[in-house]
Amino acid sequence: MTWTLGIDVACRAAHQATLTHHGTTVWRGRKFSTSTADLERLWRDLDINDPAELTVVMEPTRNAWIILAEWFR
Repeated sequence: MTWTLGIDVACRAAHQATLTHHGTTVWRGRKFSTSTADLERLWRDLDINDPAELTVVMEPTRNAWIILAEWFR
């Protein structure tokens, strides 16, 4: 797994994501919500050929992480 998506999960504000490839930051500070449109846009922004190469790391804030975990699963 060469790609890592780190997500700062927020309860009352936008979530923020950072993408790294082999430890090098590709982009950071992407804000998004759990709406279908925002999640699909985030997935397109990842531009990863093989989803098995992606590790998603989240800060578990209350139960707000559950929706994101289901989406990425």
